[in-house]
Amino acid sequence: MKLIKGIFVIALVSALTFSCDQTKKEATDAVDAVENAADATADAVEDAADATADAVEGAAEDVQKTVDSVAADAEKVIDSAKAMATAVKKCEGKCAKDGKSCDGSCKA
Repeated sequence: MKLIKGIFVIALVSALTFSCDQTKKEATDAVDAVENAADATADAVEDAADATADAVEGAAEDVQKTVDSVAADAEKVIDSAKAMATAVKKCEGKCAKDGKSCDGSCKA
């Protein structure tokens, strides 16, 4: 009887040990799967952040080009307005009744 109980105890301990090893292996596999998913998510977030930074940088460059172009055009307009104002002043002298200056520099 002791022999049967001993064999039964050994069989029970062996079954529990095998069961625990399987559970541990399954748990390890689950942990590995979670780690892989976390790594993939981190990589995707990093890629998205890089793409966003590149897009923002490109947009900033485009805005700077536009601002520079508008500033150059504004300078041209201001220069033209100054030239026109100078020309009008020359023709508004005391002798400018017919649209000509006294020295003949403004011709109608």
